[in-house]
Amino acid sequence: MRKTVLAVAFALGLATPAFSQSPVKINVGFTPVIDCLGAFVAKDLGFFEKRGLDVTITQMPNSQSMPPALLADSLQVGAVAAPILIQSRTGGFPIKIISGGTFVTNANPNGAIVVRNGVNINSPADFVGKRVASGALGSYFNVLFRQWLADNKVDPEKVTYVEVGFPQVGDVMRNGQIDASTIGQPFISRIEEAGVGKAYRWYVGDFPDGLLSNVYTTTEDWIAKNPKAVADFKEALNEANNFIKSNSEKSREIAAKYLKLPPEGMKNVPFSNYSIDVTEAQVKAWNDIMKRNKFIDGDVSLIVK
Repeated sequence: MRKTVLAVAFALGLATPAFSQSPVKINVGFTPVIDCLGAFVAKDLGFFEKRGLDVTITQMPNSQSMPPALLADSLQVGAVAAPILIQSRTGGFPIKIISGGTFVTNANPNGAIVVRNGVNINSPADFVGKRVASGALGSYFNVLFRQWLADNKVDPEKVTYVEVGFPQVGDVMRNGQIDASTIGQPFISRIEEAGVGKAYRWYVGDFPDGLLSNVYTTTEDWIAKNPKAVADFKEALNEANNFIKSNSEKSREIAAKYLKLPPEGMKNVPFSNYSIDVTEAQVKAWNDIMKRNKFIDGDVSLIVK
């Protein structure tokens, strides 16, 4: 009798099908840069939600803070700068890439060396003895700046590097505590508009097209337990990336919301290059840069097949 009642209930849609599941909760860590726009759009427009993903977006101090948070499960996904991921992996953190985030092109680089007004810089050699800020030592902009100096025959060790959070760079620069900063958008535009400094060179664009910037990462354990959520997360990001390409005004509005900026503050900020795709060649390029700068000894494999 009980089996008959259940069968009727299923037929009438009065019982929950066995395959129905609760939404997968995912806390996504990000740093306040335009590179994370794909996640902002996917969250704001319901691209995650319609795929059964209950996503929270959490701002983190920097990329370095994300691998430990992933391991502790306080974050399930982190939008991490490529060099931080490589350093974490070589340090024993079991994390991998589940989706591409952004990449660099010469025509649209995502970072510059901004020099304080009144500081005289006419060539890379003029950075010797200067105080140059980055979000963190060993970070994306810091590592690339060191490599850029070396490529221009300047000893990177002759520059003083200091850690300053992106939102604080403008004030620290205005007070004369730093001479320059390696930084991305929207902060470059804000510093220039405030009359504090000016982009000396968009040095990130001096590297080969396709260099990885941010990638979305999680732990190997979370990947093994949530294969469908991994695929759905990547699919939602892809939908968001396509939306950004054809809806710049709405995308800027969403960026301002998550970056906590006035809408007019995003008006002239260029977008990054967004893609869910990652290749082994892109990972190798970072492996090579990290080895040349003595951050790692060997190569690591990071892509989820």
